[in-house]
Amino acid sequence: MIKKILSILGVTSLLFAVSCRQDGVELENAASNNNDLILNSDVNLLSKRIDFKNSGILNLNMGLGHRGDVARAGDFPLVLVAELAPPVYEGKTLRATHVAVEGNYAYVSYNTEGPSYLGAIEVIDITNPNVPKLVMQAITPNIDISAVRYDNGELYVAGATDVDVSNTKTAAFVARMTLSGGLLSNSFVNTALPGKVGTDVTTNTARYYAVSGATGTLSQLNKADNKIEFSISLPDLRAVGINGNKIVVLSGTDGVKVFDANGLTPVSSFAAYTDIAEAKRTIDFMGEKLLVSQGKNGVAVYNLNSGTKIQTLPLPTAVPGVDEQDIVTNGVSVNADKVFVANGGAGLYVYENKAGQLDLLGSIDLQGSSNYVMSKGDYIFVASGTGLKIIKYVAPENGVVNCSSYAQYTGGEWLNVNSGQTLEFGGTKSLKGINVNQMLSWCGALTATEGVNVNSNATFNMYGKLYQGSQQNPWNALNINSGSLFNLEGDLTTYGNMTLNSNGTLKVKGNVTIFGDLTLNQGSKIEFVGTGSTITIHGKVTKNGTSTITGTYSDTNHKL
Repeated sequence: MIKKILSILGVTSLLFAVSCRQDGVELENAASNNNDLILNSDVNLLSKRIDFKNSGILNLNMGLGHRGDVARAGDFPLVLVAELAPPVYEGKTLRATHVAVEGNYAYVSYNTEGPSYLGAIEVIDITNPNVPKLVMQAITPNIDISAVRYDNGELYVAGATDVDVSNTKTAAFVARMTLSGGLLSNSFVNTALPGKVGTDVTTNTARYYAVSGATGTLSQLNKADNKIEFSISLPDLRAVGINGNKIVVLSGTDGVKVFDANGLTPVSSFAAYTDIAEAKRTIDFMGEKLLVSQGKNGVAVYNLNSGTKIQTLPLPTAVPGVDEQDIVTNGVSVNADKVFVANGGAGLYVYENKAGQLDLLGSIDLQGSSNYVMSKGDYIFVASGTGLKIIKYVAPENGVVNCSSYAQYTGGEWLNVNSGQTLEFGGTKSLKGINVNQMLSWCGALTATEGVNVNSNATFNMYGKLYQGSQQNPWNALNINSGSLFNLEGDLTTYGNMTLNSNGTLKVKGNVTIFGDLTLNQGSKIEFVGTGSTITIHGKVTKNGTSTITGTYSDTNHKL
């Protein structure tokens, strides 16, 4: 039995060939209730799969245009927040296939490799950006889940079911789950589709659209009754997206097809690259541009109106330590002016839209092959062979900090403030480290991969957000040395250790998170200003001599 056919589009004729349009098609078991979900809302148990051991600042390897200028500060600071290990059910390890994000929840879908049918949907609570929680899970026995989409309190699902168990004529399906306060429920209405597997789903105001692989279809369903209104037979469908009033599908043999959303009237068609069968590929939009992940041909960027290819984001070559066979473009995701590309063993590549062209901003080396990527808001989710990576872009919150009066920093990756210097900078930067020997004020957002040292009798004023260090090397620490002051108005997260030496002061109006250990030496002081400040310490606290803690604050883990 053929299953999980998730490949790339193929080179084909520019003729728009549509076969077997079916109006109001309904299959056996269409729009049926399926309550065979195994729900689990034990947050403590589920969250044990969230791992912080690799959390910390991510290095963005500079793009091709920056070679020879490797020492400058970066403009796109990123943090690996956590990693989510894949669920295991009855000895079978599932793999992440898709992510949808809405508000404080991320919805992750799973299937199982090989002949078994077994999937899941999980909900990650990202309310606390430093400590996400896995709050709910639905195991779907005998069902693979290929894709999920959130829309107005509903979760739309595409996948495949074991016909020998479900007694359906076809394996492919699309479903609609009514959420309860954003969480999963047993309200799961399943509509069968022609084909071996439902590969993707998208929505607009009144309808949802699903595609299925092998001898599959593009189907238009009414949200009111979950019935199929129109269905068009197309082979080997991998992905579907909606752009304005256009429905765009990706076929492994017939390329890209564009339809009008009202009744699936054909609009245009253009060819694309043939790639490996049974490999998932994705599409996304940047205005009127269509971006298509194309396996060994990287990402193709098309003008959606004309079908003209206007740019190619090439596949990386000669990546040290990576087998060339493992470098393949699996997925693409657009977020504002950034494009994220999952390039298999080569990791995650980041592009930026500049004057209508996508320029390589840099790449991120991630453990395990990058098989899928989705970005929304400040988050980037990357599915790999080792699990799901949760990555966050570090930026000050809009309206919280006004940095307009501060000069932009244009210096190197090490920010050094010498004795006698008073420096003030603003903006969003990624640095290697910071040494303050007199006075530094920064307004905006910063990351520092290595140490941050506020040296004897110096002052560091941080207005905004600062992330520092990594869990893998906690000795790259944040040190507030003798007689110095670290003045924070905003959020501070250190993945390494923090030390306050003799008469050093940490002054806080905001939130402090320490993943490493906190050491308070003789005469040191933590001063909380105003109300509403918090401190969260995951490591141990050592007090050497007398130290003082004043002000009103919440000690989340009761460590002080």
